[in-house]
Amino acid sequence: MKSRVTLVFLCAILLACDHETDTLTVSGRVEVYDVHIGSKIGGRVAKVCVAEGDSVKTGSEVVLLEDQELTAQLNEAKSAQAQAQAQLDLLLAGTRQEDLERAEATVRARQADLDLRKKGFRAEEVRGAEAQLAQARSDLDLAQKDFDRAETLLKTNTIDRQEMDRRRAALLAARAQLEVREQSLALYRSGSRPEEIAAAEALLAQSEADLKRLRAGARPEEIAAQRAAVEQAKSNVARLESQLAETRILAPSDAEVDTLDLRPGDLVRAGETIAVLNLTTQPYVRCYLPENRLGWVKPGQEVRVTVDSYPGQEFRGKVRRVSAQAEFTPRNVQTQEKRSELVFEMKVDVPDGGGKLRGGMYADVHIPIPAGK
Repeated sequence: MKSRVTLVFLCAILLACDHETDTLTVSGRVEVYDVHIGSKIGGRVAKVCVAEGDSVKTGSEVVLLEDQELTAQLNEAKSAQAQAQAQLDLLLAGTRQEDLERAEATVRARQADLDLRKKGFRAEEVRGAEAQLAQARSDLDLAQKDFDRAETLLKTNTIDRQEMDRRRAALLAARAQLEVREQSLALYRSGSRPEEIAAAEALLAQSEADLKRLRAGARPEEIAAQRAAVEQAKSNVARLESQLAETRILAPSDAEVDTLDLRPGDLVRAGETIAVLNLTTQPYVRCYLPENRLGWVKPGQEVRVTVDSYPGQEFRGKVRRVSAQAEFTPRNVQTQEKRSELVFEMKVDVPDGGGKLRGGMYADVHIPIPAGK
């Protein structure tokens, strides 16, 4: 009971002093924002660039992960993108003149072959085949006579068995040659078979179709498909570049390293917090405004902030927000006479307190009292 009376007495003195100086002073604590940084891909730690307590600048390296595998994948993806782009450029450029000339020459050659097969062989070729057949018959007749003579001589032992075998072989060869010449002459006289003509016609049709395709160039569907392949390759490169960037874990703002416990070789999971940074450039004071002084403050209002660590120095503050929900101090006191202890949480930004104000410091917020209050 005595301590409660003492507290009420002190509050009365404080408010009296405030009225004398036209300032309302409320106490609170300095707080800073924490940023939990990590990597979206995870991996093995290659280098730890800072230690706990170090100050870091925006974009500076905090931890580096191994990137050899991703670098190789990125180089491969870039090669695939270049290949897809080159194929698209070929389709857009159209058929080269040399390819058209080659296709036209192929059509002419196959047309000539078809015409020859339909026309049949020339008379000179037929006469040549007849002469070869006559020569084959003469050779067979001579071989037959030699063989007959050899049989007679073999009976009198004038020649040996080996000579007899040689002449028999010559006779068989002459007969085979005669058959070949007869078939050749028959082919020259009858011309190409229907199957050969049909095959020649099919080859000509294929050559003409190839020439037509080359003259028409790539179809719009082919170009569209290749464009899609190029875009897919670009997306793959962008994805790997983004993953490679995640191997460099950077400070998002000027800050102080609060927690960092890693060594090279450690494995970190994707999305895991690897360091906690205190954003010392954005300190603010969390304090509580008495309910009966709520009308004295509004968001955006300029105030002064002082801390025990820097006596005599004031910091410029700006009220960011005043809570819309009242709180009791203590919360279980709800009697009529204690409603003056209703408070509203208030946050005051201290933009020029970076580098000096640290989380946990006690701070006083000095609020100008409106005229007539």
